[in-house]
Amino acid sequence: MTSEATPRPNRLTEPPLTRPYVGAPPLAALRRWMQNYATFRGRASRSEFWWPMLVIVLFPIVVQVLNGFATGDWRPIDTRVVQDLPDVIVLVFSLATLLPMLAVTWRRLHDTNRSGIWFFLIFLPLIGWIALVIMLSIRGERGGARFDPIEA
Repeated sequence: MTSEATPRPNRLTEPPLTRPYVGAPPLAALRRWMQNYATFRGRASRSEFWWPMLVIVLFPIVVQVLNGFATGDWRPIDTRVVQDLPDVIVLVFSLATLLPMLAVTWRRLHDTNRSGIWFFLIFLPLIGWIALVIMLSIRGERGGARFDPIEA
C-alpha cells in the first residue's frame, strides 16, 4: 500500500515575511512572529496571529502552575506586580512580547483590509474588545494586499 504524503511547507515554499502565510503550522507561525518582531507593515494570517496569542496567554498560566507544584503555594492572583521569581519571569516575558504582539495585531488588521488604527478599539471596554476580536478572527481579504510593501 502506498499513499501519497501531502508535501509539508518548508522555508523555501513559505511566502515572504511581509505576506500572510495562510495555515501556518505553530512553529512556523511563532518563528515568523519573532522574525517580524517590530514590523508593522505587511500582513499576517490568522494562524500567524492566533498561535503566538495562545503562547502569550498560556505561558503565565504554565509558569504559575509549575510554581504551585514546586512550592505547594497555590495563591490567587495578587495585587502586587512582582512577588517572586515566577512573577519576574512572567513580567519579563510580557515586556519582551508586547511590541511583537502589537505589530502582529496591526498586520492582522491589514490582512482583513483594515488600517492598524482599528487596534485602538481596545480602549473601549467590552464592546471595543469584542469588535477587535471579531476583526482579528475573520478571513483575510484580497483588498488587504494594498498594505503589502512595494518590492523593487
